[in-house]
Amino acid sequence: MGNAIIQGEVLEWALADAGVDLINILPDLSPVEIPAADVSGPQFEVSMEDLEVLAKATHRSKFFFARSKPPKASSDSVAANFRAPSNHDGKPRDLNPEERAALRMATKRQKIAKRLAEELELQPVKIPQLTENTSPAQAAQLAATWLEWDRRQQYTILKSKPAVFNALREALEARGVLTNLIKVESESFRGFALHDFQAPLILVNAAVKNGGSRSFTLLHELAHLMRGVDKACAKQDLQSKTSSEAWCNRFAAAFLIPESDLRSYLKKHLKQDWIAAQDEYAVGRISRYFKASWYCTAIRLVELGFADQGLIKHVSGDFVDPEKPGFLPGGRTRPQIRYSEFGSTFTRLIDSGLSQDRVSSLDARKLFGLNGKELQNLLRLGQESD
Repeated sequence: MGNAIIQGEVLEWALADAGVDLINILPDLSPVEIPAADVSGPQFEVSMEDLEVLAKATHRSKFFFARSKPPKASSDSVAANFRAPSNHDGKPRDLNPEERAALRMATKRQKIAKRLAEELELQPVKIPQLTENTSPAQAAQLAATWLEWDRRQQYTILKSKPAVFNALREALEARGVLTNLIKVESESFRGFALHDFQAPLILVNAAVKNGGSRSFTLLHELAHLMRGVDKACAKQDLQSKTSSEAWCNRFAAAFLIPESDLRSYLKKHLKQDWIAAQDEYAVGRISRYFKASWYCTAIRLVELGFADQGLIKHVSGDFVDPEKPGFLPGGRTRPQIRYSEFGSTFTRLIDSGLSQDRVSSLDARKLFGLNGKELQNLLRLGQESD
């Protein structure tokens, strides 16, 4: 294999944008290929193997390093106004390379969707507006009305937490909200929100396999959208007591567990009005009925005075809901996997763009990473959901 010429300032920019320290990847590189002290020189030569290492470390295409200069616009990087997730101490932390790559990917999809929506003259997405005095429960009721959410479906017709997550996602997609599933490994965020009048977007980390946790994250990020905030949320944010994050948590809990229905369930089925911190039997039953995570259930019980903070503490930290994950790999075709990753709204937008010559077939295939036949199968999935 041959070698590649990389401009020093391009590599310097890519490393900084990905949050990668060159020192940390030097052991994977040929010792003489890249100078450790300075990567900002005019240019240098690297092997194709080292180019693979650099591309993987920075989550960039190998072709990115063929650029003569680094990107000028911040649109190719992480937006400056994007609020990062929190550390264990509650303070914002830097995004890790995997998170930055997921954010770039989602931002790219959002820009494509926004452009198509404008060119196709689609109406803006009308997310419910909040006032400063709107409570989490009031906002949850506004959202449930907007989504035409069926409580009977949630409690009895849908038999699992993953089914409720899928139904919530479909309801949001039907109203124009892009919902993405991207797998982001390691200690990464659970999700984030990117607001936009034409193409609001919510990403849920597909590495989270618990259906109740996915629903909680999806609704937590919807709360950020309704508040007009671009925010990434890690596990620490979803368990935070700060005002903004706690508000979004209470919103998600109130959406999934309305007060009147919870009171009725406690009286009729559990015949108790207090849940002790160690009462996993009661929490499990409530969680299964409302198809909510244990943490979500604890938040609602404490907020309505049916438990104390000890319950939230008991199901926080490293606690894992004692149930089988609902989203496991295998058994799906490539078009089905892409449909799950991109969502129905984005798929239908690309379909409309193709039919009106706003998108080429080649670009669509490259975007989804599918061949011609697979692309047609993907588009058919979008048409069936319309």
